[in-house]
Amino acid sequence: MHKAIGIFGGAFDPIHYGHLRLALDFLQILNLSEVRFIPCKSPVHKDPNVATPQQRLALLNLAIQNMPQFCIDDREIKRDTASYMIDTVKSLRKDYPHTPLCLLLGSDAFLDLDQWKDWQQLSDYVHIVVGLRAGTPFLLNEILTQFLSAQQMEDATDLQQKLHGGIYIQNISQLAISASDIRSQISAHLNVRFLLPDSVYDYIQQHQLYGYTHDI
Repeated sequence: MHKAIGIFGGAFDPIHYGHLRLALDFLQILNLSEVRFIPCKSPVHKDPNVATPQQRLALLNLAIQNMPQFCIDDREIKRDTASYMIDTVKSLRKDYPHTPLCLLLGSDAFLDLDQWKDWQQLSDYVHIVVGLRAGTPFLLNEILTQFLSAQQMEDATDLQQKLHGGIYIQNISQLAISASDIRSQISAHLNVRFLLPDSVYDYIQQHQLYGYTHDI
């Protein structure tokens, strides 16, 4: 069996250090072969993206260019339909039939998991790994409590032994940075440098994304 792959979906509008640190923690702690960043074309449960798919891909490329174990997977952007994760993991399982796949989620995303399309089928294709930041509330409803109880793994090494089906909770050093806050700060003419890579900041500046003006 091949070494596990991490799957990291999101709008990445824009990609920032919170995303990158979370991916690096998962990569190292879980001993993953790689983390695949999968930008969505059009989010189903959030506001529409601000940057275009091509701009968000460009930002991702700049952000991960010096991390060989990070890669971009654009299958959701190429898809004509809305970005449902269940369709993505089915597609990935066809591409990697003999490799454990780990869907990497922040704790806030897991708390909303029962709102996703066909969410209970996800574990038929992948493991679900939840990154929990110290001090962050993690209060599950009854449905998710039962889902976790039935499939929780206690040892991260078990993720490498099975292709799918487990749920693992991992404490991580997630940074309290959000893309929406970054966009709001830019539109308020505040400088967001040090919240994201310089290359990403420079692209935003050059292309005047998110209401950027040259007086920041």
